[in-house]
Amino acid sequence: AQQSSLQVTTSVAEIAATSREQQATANETAATTTEIGATSREIFATSRDLLRTMNEVAGVAEQSATLAGVSQSGLTRMGETMRSVMDAAGSVNAKLAILNEKALNINQVVATITKVADQTNLLSLNAAIEAEKAGEYGRGFAVVATEIRRLADQTAVATYDIEQTVKEIQSAVSAGVMGMDKFSEEVRRGMLDVQQVGGQLSQIIAEVQTLAPRFQMVNEGMQTQANGAEQITQALSQLSEAAQQTAESLRQSSQAID
Repeated sequence: AQQSSLQVTTSVAEIAATSREQQATANETAATTTEIGATSREIFATSRDLLRTMNEVAGVAEQSATLAGVSQSGLTRMGETMRSVMDAAGSVNAKLAILNEKALNINQVVATITKVADQTNLLSLNAAIEAEKAGEYGRGFAVVATEIRRLADQTAVATYDIEQTVKEIQSAVSAGVMGMDKFSEEVRRGMLDVQQVGGQLSQIIAEVQTLAPRFQMVNEGMQTQANGAEQITQALSQLSEAAQQTAESLRQSSQAID
């Protein structure tokens, strides 16, 4: 009987020791789950903040794409306007070329008139000489020849003035053509710059638009992570409560054994 009592006492002592070990383990488990729960809550909060930030970034990217699209439309309209200006400049150049051609025609007519006036002047001079030879009979013809020579001289002066005016017109036309050519070249370069910027904006818009689905994927992933962290927090909270209850039960059992 004494041996049986000793065995019972030993068993009770072993059970008590085991119970205390289990209690310590349960307490440690409860503490660990509490720490993990706190970390999980921090992860959940960080995920929420990151999700909010990603939404803001996605909004900014979308706004940037919209603004870039508006800018591109404006550049397109500017390019069309500059193209119209180039067409107008080409039309002006064409009209200036026609004006120059007509000025050349006037020069040719003036040259013909000058030649005729010179011949008329020469003929009138010859006629005056012949009239002088004729004496009294050629006096009337001499007056006519003198008047013809005077008119020829006036014609020569007038044609000279016309010739000078035509030269001034041609000079102005040449300067106008050069100016329009320079202007057209500047407009052409500006249009090329506009097209280059428009192409760059198109590339930016395309790249920003490709970010939208990526942001969406990241948002979904962050949302899933946040939901998972929340579920983990809830599960750890339940586990911590269970561990604490187990530790309390083991403590009571240990007290009862003691």
